[in-house]
Amino acid sequence: MKSFGKRNYDLNYSKRTGAYAVIQNDHRQFLCVEDMDGNLFLVGGGIEEKESPDLALLRESIEETGHEIQIVEVIGKAERHWVSEKYPKDSQHNIGILYVCELLEKVAEPIEKETMRWVEFNYLEKHLFHEHHLYLIKQYLNIA
Repeated sequence: MKSFGKRNYDLNYSKRTGAYAVIQNDHRQFLCVEDMDGNLFLVGGGIEEKESPDLALLRESIEETGHEIQIVEVIGKAERHWVSEKYPKDSQHNIGILYVCELLEKVAEPIEKETMRWVEFNYLEKHLFHEHHLYLIKQYLNIA
């Protein structure tokens, strides 16, 4: 598994494994969640205890977008260590499992209120928060 960053052993350790969707539209744009700081994140999130990555991704998609998704294929897994400005006492460790997905019908109103955006790859490359997610997307697109 490809790894980015280094764990800071002087800080509390926070590990989170998540499942994330790479969703493209007919214009080859990517569906992302944008936070208030302009950072982009893929649709998806943390896997809860006793939950499979597939089920976590389906749940997160409905929570974030209100849409069901179809998982097409697994892209891969990569990890990142970093210290967040939000949590400066924690050494963050994210293990991301990425899937190619198709956006299906809307079945609910999203629970989460972040902005959803379709973005071109060049914009995604500059603003995607997790470098290990970008690495896996580039692997999938054969441009790494």
